[in-house]
Amino acid sequence: MTTQDLSQDFRQCMRRLAASVSVISCTHEGSWFGMAATAVTSLSTEPCSMVVCLNASSSVIKPLMAAGRFNVNVLGHTHVDVSSAFGGKLKGDARFGVGDWQRDASDIPYLADAQATLQCTVRQTVEFGTHVVVIGEVSEVRFADEVSPLIYQNGAYASALALGA
Repeated sequence: MTTQDLSQDFRQCMRRLAASVSVISCTHEGSWFGMAATAVTSLSTEPCSMVVCLNASSSVIKPLMAAGRFNVNVLGHTHVDVSSAFGGKLKGDARFGVGDWQRDASDIPYLADAQATLQCTVRQTVEFGTHVVVIGEVSEVRFADEVSPLIYQNGAYASALALGA
């Protein structure tokens, strides 16, 4: 199998991996930056920490690294428009025109009606291939009572159904 074949087959495998959609947001030199991401997960509860994998060529990586702080905004099933805006449909500040974005005490933008928002401080980074793995220690959280995340799978959006409680 060639490297190109493996890469194509790998992408097909990843289309079968359902993932919650988040927007990673930060502030640097008075400007807001953000991007949609599905490669986001918890790492530990001692200390509370998150792993966020970002394309090294994305517009958010340099400001995020310079600022050293960011928010993970976990999107709800009603946030398809927000995901689309931050997934590339819109650029720069125009992205923050979609959804109810507020400033937290650290001046970092957060989505007011997100499923959850976790404020993080960059603790470690690892460069691998085309991406940067960012480990952030969580310092503050907000979350909605209802759990209804936006899911991305096989190139399309879906919402999660609670099965057998």
